Amino acid sequence: MVHPTLPKGDVHTTPAPYPMSVPLPSIAEGEALTIADDGTRVRDLMHRGIISCTPDDTVGTVAKIMVDKEIHAVVVMDEQGMAVGVVSQTDMVLARQGRTPDQARAMLAREVMTPGCATCDADMLLSDAVSLLTARRMHRLVVTEKDQPVGVLSMTDVVRKIIGE
Repeated sequence: MVHPTLPKGDVHTTPAPYPMSVPLPSIAEGEALTIADDGTRVRDLMHRGIISCTPDDTVGTVAKIMVDKEIHAVVVMDEQGMAVGVVSQTDMVLARQGRTPDQARAMLAREVMTPGCATCDADMLLSDAVSLLTARRMHRLVVTEKDQPVGVLSMTDVVRKIIGE
């Protein structure tokens, strides 16, 4: 399965934010932050329920789900109900590169998704889940109970808790 990429002729003229002699930070180099622990569990903050699509749904269908549900990513679920990937807004933007809108909308979720899902258990401390998110530079975790997906914890959920909504 080929993940969408920018076209070879895509040239960026904006200056790099890092000096050219310094390597860009990678996901492997990320360090977990120490988060204050107030005893909150992932289950206390997560968005219960999985907003999902199938690998055979079109990008147009996935985009409609995102817009209708006001979310930033959709979990791709296989026939056995297992999470096999995520289609994020970024994946959709990359899918559009070098394609007409109709071509991009006709692509399948399996062609544009980021395969695999980072997960955490609903009983995990929220502070540990946030450390996991920041160390991996991710925006969301699929939350499981007894190895079955039951919800999503996103950085948006964490920000809402921080500002007290």
